This record gives sequence, C-alpha cells and structure tokens, in this order.
Amino acid sequence: MNEARDQTWQFIERVERSTEAGQVEQCLMEIASDYGFSTLFGGVVPSARVSPEEIKSRILFQRFPLEWAGRYNDRGYVFRDPIVHRLQHDRNPFDWQEAYTSCDFPKDVALIQGEASEFGLRVGYVVPVTMLDGRVAAVSFGGCHADIGAEGRAALSFVANYAVGNLLHYKESRKRLIGKVTPREFDCLLWASEGKTDWEISVILGISRSTVTKHIVSAREKLGAVNKPHAIAMALRSKLLR
Repeated sequence: MNEARDQTWQFIERVERSTEAGQVEQCLMEIASDYGFSTLFGGVVPSARVSPEEIKSRILFQRFPLEWAGRYNDRGYVFRDPIVHRLQHDRNPFDWQEAYTSCDFPKDVALIQGEASEFGLRVGYVVPVTMLDGRVAAVSFGGCHADIGAEGRAALSFVANYAVGNLLHYKESRKRLIGKVTPREFDCLLWASEGKTDWEISVILGISRSTVTKHIVSAREKLGAVNKPHAIAMALRSKLLR
C-alpha cells in the first residue's frame, strides 16, 4: 500500500515539475510500460470533421512509431478510427477490441486495426476525460501485448485524467498570460527565465537595457506578480504550451 502511495505522489510531483509537454508524456509512458504498453496518444476528441491544422492543435500527447503517426495524421485516420467513433458516445474507459467490435463501419475497423498491427499496435486501453465545458479528451495506450487487470485500469485512468487536466490547465494559463502581456514583454520574461541579465536580453533582442527593464516591470504589473522572480516563474511555467 505504501509503495503504491509513494508511486502516486512521485508521479504527481514529476508532472507538476514538468516544463514541457514531452516530460508529462514521459511520466505517463513510464506508468503505462508497467502494464506492457509501449505507445500512447492523447488529445481533445473532434465531434465533427475539422481541418488537419485543427486536428494538430488538439493533440496533447503522441508517442507512436513515427511512420504510423505520419500516416495516421496525413491520411486523416482520426475520422475513420473506431476508437474515435466510440468516444463520441462512450465516456467510460474501454479496450481497443471493444471499439472494434462495436463499430458500425467494418471497412474502418479493417483499415485501422490492420495497419496499426503492422506497427505492433495490437491491443490498447482508452481513458476518456470529460471536461466541464462538455468537450472530451482521451488518452489511448497501445502495444503488442498488455497485462492489465482492474488495478491497472484504475491506475491508468488516474494518471491519464491527472496528466490531461494538468496540461490543459497550463494551456489555458498560457493563453491568459499571453493575452495580458505584449509579445516583447513575454520574450523578455522568457529570456530572464534562462538566466539572462537585462543587458544580455537587450543585446539578444536589439533594444536598450532600460527598455528591457520597462518591459519586465510592465509584465509584472499586468500579471499581478509580486516581484520579478514571480513574473519569470509564471512565464517559465507557460513554456509547457509550446
């Protein structure tokens, strides 16, 4: 029991300390690998056909073989994927096989199941994450073989929900932050987060040192930060949403 509790807190702490989406993805992958999964895909589920650019903006995590990821994205397989079909109406976690069996489009099943298996993706587990605004995100774990019982399902549901919620929180936080400060003010904060002095930032951006100072003071006031380090910390955390 203590070991499971420690693992939970270690996962939470690692996600909280992450400064980019790839690090959160790695935290998820390490838990998933305990149950035999080797890949994961996560994003906000489209409820209708949207542009490829919109699809890309919805992706949160993507740890697939590069060739399969390229094929899946470029050919718009998201609109033919039985898993996505099921997510339109099912908010409970489910196995890939359940999605294949319940799909009303046999050609889509043959396409996605057949081509995914070429890359060793034969079994999987999907965790839907329903948001308060009605949208649905999901994390799909996949692999060649998996050993997942009730305990594993519960663990994957927890980590998927926590990771998605954490990442979406940072996305929204960054939107609010960018909406308050100017692009140049934001640049100054980010360079300051890299340990650059006001003079070094002025050289990098091609502006005067006094202007850099004014930008940072202005950003701190707009963000309601108590001091310069607080404003820098807010900008640094926002880099999660590259």
